[in-house]
Amino acid sequence: MKNNSAGFVIQLHFQKGYRRSITYFITLLVAFLISAVAVKGQIRAKDGKGYFNITNVAEIRYLQSIDSSSLPYGNAYIKSLGYSFNTINGVFLNPALSIGLGVGLQFNSYQARPASVTPDSSFAEGYFEDRHSMTLLPIFADFRFYPNGSRNSLMLILDVGYAPLLKIKNDFDKPNLNGGALVRLGAAYRVPISETLSFLPSLNLNAQRFGDNTSVGGHVGLGFMF
Repeated sequence: MKNNSAGFVIQLHFQKGYRRSITYFITLLVAFLISAVAVKGQIRAKDGKGYFNITNVAEIRYLQSIDSSSLPYGNAYIKSLGYSFNTINGVFLNPALSIGLGVGLQFNSYQARPASVTPDSSFAEGYFEDRHSMTLLPIFADFRFYPNGSRNSLMLILDVGYAPLLKIKNDFDKPNLNGGALVRLGAAYRVPISETLSFLPSLNLNAQRFGDNTSVGGHVGLGFMF
């Protein structure tokens, strides 16, 4: 009886080990297939086929208002440096044209100035002197044109989208600076690092709405194309 019990335990242990080995093998096989498909897709992207990703890790931007937004206690103006980053997933329609969808985060600031609606009594200290932060969520369609095909280093960029306001320092200013449409025109230069990775610096012109406020400017982008 004891021998039968011991044999059963050994058999059960062997079966568990076998199933564990099969599970590990299947997991490794799936991981290998996913990696192979991803690499193949990236190599195809180099030839102007398939899917790709562009991640702009840093965009140093300058924006300046061409008009103002009315605030509860004054007017808002934008004239400052800002920072943003985004990621774009796209597909080549042909070797000369790609489309994609991008999403990111944008950090900018505005300054309030006195107006006819400003109370005669002194307002909160620093309100008209300080710059006030705001965070936006740009969501945009990305169009890229490759003049001499995707293997050429130059690409021309058009982004069109909307950037809702996520956070603002002064909640009472939020209804007047609640985000808006954006348009970007730019050019990027593709610098291959490996078979599947390229460095992608860019220079862009921007126009963007912040509520009733229209701002224009530009930014320098540093990104990678996979």
